[in-house]
Amino acid sequence: MPRDKERESDAEASRRPSVDKTDSPKGGSGSRVSLACLPCRSRHVRCDAKKPRCNRCCEENKECSYTKSRRGGLDRAALAARRSQIAALTAAKNGGHLSPAGSVDGTSSTPDVLMSRDDPQASMDVLEDSLMAHQPLDPSLFTPPDDSWSSSSVVLPASDLQSIDITRDAFIDVYYNCFHRYHPCVLPRQFFEQYLQDPNRQDELKPLVYLMRFVASIYLSSHQPSLRPKCSQLEELVSSTLAQMPTTSMNFFMVQCHLIFSICLYWRGNVPKSRLHMGMARQLALDVGMHRREFAAEHGNGDAVLEESWRRTWWQVYIVDAMYSAIKRSADFPSYRVESTTDLPCEEEDYERGTIPRPRTWEEFDSREFLAEDIVFSSFAYLIGGIRGMASAMFRALSLPTNSSEAGGSSPKVLESVDSIIEGWLLLLPESKRDIFSADGQVDELLFQAMMALHATTVGLHRPFSNCAFDPLECISSCSTPPPAGSHSDPSNEFRSIHTIKCIRAAEAQIGLLALPTKPCSHTPFVVCMLTTGTLALLAACRYTLRGQKLAVARDQIRMSIGCHKAMASVWSQAGSNLHEVQAIACEVLGLPMGNHNNHKQIKPPLSQVSSSPEPPSIPEPNSHDASCGSDALNSMAMDNLQAYWNMAATQPDMSFSWWAGGDETV
Repeated sequence: MPRDKERESDAEASRRPSVDKTDSPKGGSGSRVSLACLPCRSRHVRCDAKKPRCNRCCEENKECSYTKSRRGGLDRAALAARRSQIAALTAAKNGGHLSPAGSVDGTSSTPDVLMSRDDPQASMDVLEDSLMAHQPLDPSLFTPPDDSWSSSSVVLPASDLQSIDITRDAFIDVYYNCFHRYHPCVLPRQFFEQYLQDPNRQDELKPLVYLMRFVASIYLSSHQPSLRPKCSQLEELVSSTLAQMPTTSMNFFMVQCHLIFSICLYWRGNVPKSRLHMGMARQLALDVGMHRREFAAEHGNGDAVLEESWRRTWWQVYIVDAMYSAIKRSADFPSYRVESTTDLPCEEEDYERGTIPRPRTWEEFDSREFLAEDIVFSSFAYLIGGIRGMASAMFRALSLPTNSSEAGGSSPKVLESVDSIIEGWLLLLPESKRDIFSADGQVDELLFQAMMALHATTVGLHRPFSNCAFDPLECISSCSTPPPAGSHSDPSNEFRSIHTIKCIRAAEAQIGLLALPTKPCSHTPFVVCMLTTGTLALLAACRYTLRGQKLAVARDQIRMSIGCHKAMASVWSQAGSNLHEVQAIACEVLGLPMGNHNNHKQIKPPLSQVSSSPEPPSIPEPNSHDASCGSDALNSMAMDNLQAYWNMAATQPDMSFSWWAGGDETV
């Protein structure tokens, strides 16, 4: 058969749904359609493959599209155009110069984001796939490798830092690629640019533009020290701009500004200022009624994408407020007491494309176990459910009696009530969401946060009843708070083994999540505190519980955790402080030397606190010559610069943490 006819035959075959005959569970014959539209494929749900729109997309009012066959379907002109564009890209990678349009002659529509990739072959593959599919490649949906933003020199396109022109702004690119995925409430890139073109919107969006550049500069300056002065300039610009905004301003984008600024300030070590901006974000959101279902429609100007952004903004306020509270083991945070009726966000893909389906309600999600049809909610919705479950579990557990005479009755109540919340969330997670990889091979960051948070909650609530005793030095940790002295310390508790197993397994599950093929610094910085909770539990297990091969595995897991801490510390300075805290606690718990450091006693807690802490189980100290638990093994855990750290007054851990601890004072 001639090659052209063969190509036409393959193309015609690719347009027909492929049907595989298989045996049904009942023994009869059935059919399975192997062709699925892109929306159904990305959600891992069944598709009937009808064209031009499948039934599921018709019911949910979504745009329905199919990937064309890779075996053909292009005529000679299209094939020639594809070859010329790929040749142009290859020439550019080999020393040619790409014009602003993306090709040597300026005629190609290749997205600029492809030009920033380190791997020329990967860039060619992405471009080829797009051309083969006859579909334009949407830059807002393209996520480059985690280190693409750190491989080359990046300079602001505008010499004026106060410019609101974000066209081809590399810093804005970095914001969307490196931060937006973890806290996705700002408008998607393409829609944000459209709003900036409206003169009536420019003034209210200006603070957000400055903030996005500042966030990007944090990532960039960690790999390019020459950008650190510009990072400081941008921080001052954001701070002064927010301070100049009148308190009576009805600029709802200010909620996003204060919230994101609070996150960055906290993880850069400026805790008091972070507290201030978090309080402003929450109070402004409550004052304008962002927690009400009606708010999005009333202030969305008929734009479904803007309405979705308002819904996401409120839920991000709730989530971040909960994370701050969980850091200091407090269940009573201001947003928890608010009766929220805001609808749930949609999937990230729909948000980026602007195809917003009918929003699901919290009532639907909260009763999902009773729905006749298995409805798959968005990853953002499952994150909200996970954070609410975390808050509820903490509230129940921390409300239990803590004195020793009644502690024996607290243990089974934790097993009964708290575990039902967390295990219920995990068991009701649909099959398509249990694999936290998205259709394009990226980690679903929202589900990752939810799972890490729930595992940290499991560790934190079970550890006081377990054999993983707290060391007094853990009071120096800025990410973990030991329970009050004497609480839940009954050594004869019959459920102690169960609590110990649950605690260790949850800590190991966190390490398993971090072992996924992605860089640790590509997660939200809040992961640092979640991981610290599990790491400290594993350290205690190494000393008191684990032996033999299990001990060796746990030590490897601790090394990996320390490595993840170091990766996050390269971007966020507060993560660096937490890293040194964990290293010091590790040396103390495992009875290992800290080199020639003579000031180790400075970090010891007061004697009164040591004497009032629960005594650990009577188990022999680790043998310093043990191959799996000796000092030589721990030295591989990056114990560098501990002496310099403890001698630096500016980086000493804050021992008060009163503002995160709850009580009468609210954040």
